[in-house]
Amino acid sequence: MSRILVGGVGYRWAGDLSFGLACTDALAEAPPPDAEVRDLGYGALYVALDLADARPERLVLVAGVPRGRAPGTLHAYRWTPRDVDADEVQARIREAGAGVIDLDHLLVIAHHFGALPDDVRCVELEPVRAEGQALSPEAGRRLADAIAIVREAEQEGAPTW
Repeated sequence: MSRILVGGVGYRWAGDLSFGLACTDALAEAPPPDAEVRDLGYGALYVALDLADARPERLVLVAGVPRGRAPGTLHAYRWTPRDVDADEVQARIREAGAGVIDLDHLLVIAHHFGALPDDVRCVELEPVRAEGQALSPEAGRRLADAIAIVREAEQEGAPTW
């Protein structure tokens, strides 16, 4: 297993909600030497199990996530766990079990089961549109920027954001 795991989270063929997968598809064509690139666009429970088996030192997740920010903008941050009560964990597990693919579900569930490394970084695109088979032109233009951010996070001694 590589020291760093880069994962794309989202649905395929769902407009900008496919951003994370488009990013990891591009990264997989020229993978960095000390990182593994994976499609994590599947159920958070299964992703948590796979992460628990993989045990990377650093996890970099890329996704299109609607949070009410300016459409087409990128946000990179180091994820910090928050207190989550049992009801919220259970609700997220239920949704994930029903097929909902969501970055926050993945983070909460994987953290709950102790499957995340201490160093988790996220790169999010605020979607312009959430339908269609292709990324919006704005998201397409941001793909190279997201790849550069991910490559920076792959470097030894990378900033903690």
